Amino acid sequence: MFADNFASARWRSSARRLRVAALAIVALSACSRNKAQNDDFYARAEPIPVHVQNENFLDVNVFVVSSGVSRRLGQVSGNSAGDFKIAWSLANGQSISLTAIPIGGRGSATSGSLNVSPGQMIEFKIGSVLRQSTATVREP
Repeated sequence: MFADNFASARWRSSARRLRVAALAIVALSACSRNKAQNDDFYARAEPIPVHVQNENFLDVNVFVVSSGVSRRLGQVSGNSAGDFKIAWSLANGQSISLTAIPIGGRGSATSGSLNVSPGQMIEFKIGSVLRQSTATVREP
């Protein structure tokens, strides 16, 4: 009889452990969370491509101006083209402008205020006469 009670107590103890382990697994799985696949909401926008067509004879330095701060993008030789990228953080929710300053010359070409959305690009055409320069924002 003692052996039956011992076996019965042992079985109840192992059943109790099994229940506690099952409850622990359920509780832990309830506390965990799966990361949502909604990465598009927080996705970083790609840099803004800038194509500069220099129709002037002089080489120019090209700058982007955002919030009154000028940052150099690079240099484009006379009668040639260059491609640059602007970090999206510079244009996010604010207007930007492009400026081209001739090396060894006078004046500058300015694009005016540009509002760029994600997925768009900027084409900046520097005219043979600097004040005739134009900039357009378009889909690539």
